[in-house]
Amino acid sequence: MSGGVAPVYAHCNPGRGWRDAGPRAYVLVVILWFLYLFAPIKLITYYLPAARPLSWVPELLLWVCAIQWLRSPIRKRGFPAYTRFMLLLIFGTGVAFFLGNWGMARDTVRQLYQFYLLGLITLTFCNTPERARPILALYFGYFVWYGIWGIISLKTAPLSAYDNPGAREIVYWHVSFDNRDAFGPLMVAGLAYSIYYFQAKRAIRTRADTTWTVVGIAFATVGFITSFGRGAFVGFLATAMSMWLRSRRKIRVLVVVCAVVGAFSLVAPQLTTRYLTSMQTITEEGMHSGTGGDRADLWDVAWREFCWSPIVGVGTNNYGIASGRVVSTEEHTAHGYTQGRLWGRSVHSAPMTILAEYGLVGVVVALLLVADFFRTNRRTRLNATRGLDFPGSNGAGFPPGYVNAIALGLHAVFLTFCVAGIFYELIYTPLFWNVIVLNRMLYFSSGADLAYERGTISTPSNQPPDEDRFATA
Repeated sequence: MSGGVAPVYAHCNPGRGWRDAGPRAYVLVVILWFLYLFAPIKLITYYLPAARPLSWVPELLLWVCAIQWLRSPIRKRGFPAYTRFMLLLIFGTGVAFFLGNWGMARDTVRQLYQFYLLGLITLTFCNTPERARPILALYFGYFVWYGIWGIISLKTAPLSAYDNPGAREIVYWHVSFDNRDAFGPLMVAGLAYSIYYFQAKRAIRTRADTTWTVVGIAFATVGFITSFGRGAFVGFLATAMSMWLRSRRKIRVLVVVCAVVGAFSLVAPQLTTRYLTSMQTITEEGMHSGTGGDRADLWDVAWREFCWSPIVGVGTNNYGIASGRVVSTEEHTAHGYTQGRLWGRSVHSAPMTILAEYGLVGVVVALLLVADFFRTNRRTRLNATRGLDFPGSNGAGFPPGYVNAIALGLHAVFLTFCVAGIFYELIYTPLFWNVIVLNRMLYFSSGADLAYERGTISTPSNQPPDEDRFATA
């Protein structure tokens, strides 16, 4: 074994698996992840408005699960970086009470606290490989599910019906994914995660697994392209570059990518031309015209709000409300924004949203959260890589190579959201919060936290820790 140090695994009971946590609590956690990821109740209430009371079901079940969590004797897992950000949102609501409209802030906090509470419960009950793997499988299914709706949208909102294909509704029943700015990054993340999930299942892969992962990759690719999201395209470039640098077979990857792009351009030449023409506007328009110029105006107002309240910002989800404090009633911005048109608008940028709404305090808290993700993700991969040559390494519940591949997949997903978030406030969607919880869950369930506490995590002498040893492309 390289490095001469045994890997550390989370404790598990091979005979009982996840049942030693209590079947009702764990099953409820899985059901909650299904409800929050796939959002079936949103779909039902879209078609049956009379069923709107059902929209309370996930939150009520969450509190039932929270009571079981509080009563459970199992050690509670903390998430300090996430807790700090949640406290920041609540503090921002207080700022909005004094400086703006705290009703909008309350609605935002009510949505986001649910992801936080579910995250804490998940870290406690899903602390072994047997309990973590079903959640990670659901996450893969999540991308397939919305990829299917991306295909459906080509029928409900055909590309040919829009001069600007990026303006069409995609997942029309979901408030977060009905637009390209969120759906595009979702599909880029799905493409990356599906590739790594395919590698993670190598040791136990069945024909059904292969079929579903290929379908997931195909749906994510089509969804990404037909979204015409320019922020998603930039996120794709960053993530693809990161994945390529980690691959051992770089030349082969380039050949495969060129072959896929060439085949797609032959099969769908008009779509390819239209897509490339749309992406060219990133450099042609820049920040002077089109949506780039529009964002430049919004970001300029955000900067003015930051200068007006640099320490604590203007309050949670109050960018548009607070614009009246920095834009005069007679002012017209370069792209036609007035005080009235800015009311209720969003910044269309996660970093600028944090800067304007939470000030320097928010910047520090957000940077700590991002740093925590990359730090724990790296520790997870180091612990997994060190154990590759350890006899019986699959006895802890994860198949060989699973942890490293899934950690790389989550890394790619998070990187996509960070880059695409520059052009859209993804912090107010489920995208950002799901992946940081899953990353932390993998950190605990793989035993990387125990290895770190014991000081046994070390880089193997014969293997760079960031190299994807399982890349086959």
